[in-house]
Amino acid sequence: MNHAIFEHYQETSPLHHLNPAVKLLSSVVVMLFTSLIFDPLTLTGIALFGLLLTLGPGRIPPGLILRGLIPFFLFGIGFFWMNALLPRLADGTEAGADILLTLGPLRFYRTGVRNGVSFGIRSLGFGIYSLLFVATTNPTDFILSLVHQLHLPPRLAYSALAAYRYLPTLHSEIAMIRNAHQVRGTSSLPGPRGVFQRSYRFTIPLLVSGIRRAGRAADAMEARAFTGRNRSWYRQTRLGFRDLLYVIALASGIAFITLYSRHRGSLVFWGGQLWN
Repeated sequence: MNHAIFEHYQETSPLHHLNPAVKLLSSVVVMLFTSLIFDPLTLTGIALFGLLLTLGPGRIPPGLILRGLIPFFLFGIGFFWMNALLPRLADGTEAGADILLTLGPLRFYRTGVRNGVSFGIRSLGFGIYSLLFVATTNPTDFILSLVHQLHLPPRLAYSALAAYRYLPTLHSEIAMIRNAHQVRGTSSLPGPRGVFQRSYRFTIPLLVSGIRRAGRAADAMEARAFTGRNRSWYRQTRLGFRDLLYVIALASGIAFITLYSRHRGSLVFWGGQLWN
């Protein structure tokens, strides 16, 4: 079975049975914490720890992880490139003394390369912990946990679920529209005018289909009096002991990596500016 990038992977694993709200908040806290770290060693350790959780307790195939990390890898390359070529040097540092490598008109600076590597690894870390949550979380359970644990209004939660369910069908609808155009022998103009023409032909049917789906979802919510008041639930998500164990294990792993980096003298926290 083929899985799209950042889609729930249907598997039975310890991470699949955790409360989605706990996984969401844990991943967000880890990503906020890594935003304050600027040394590559600590960032690499935190990213590898998340990768081990995704491969081990999450049981997510390596191929699916690699596919999901492609956008974050591209972001990391962009961060590295911009920082390596356009660094912000510390006060009193001459640009010529900070040059690491010269390739024709391109000059790579030590400060920029160090910061670029940090930004790139941080981008991959964000991707890993995002994938850890998305690939191991059923969308319906996630919405229920938002309502039961985080007290999100059911109308907003159901609307988000309907939109999330609609996104994977866009690919199939685009394929159907393309096949319909081929059956009718529809041709397009060459050059930029043809690109605009094809975009118009695809956008209008997708917009109409989205409006129809939104109308049907709104009618269904109104027919069921989906206000969230005095409702009973067929299934309810709860917090359990395994959720506490996950939070403790995750916090312990991050704390161990941070303390080890501090012991080695390589830990660099945010100093109040975007660059170090």
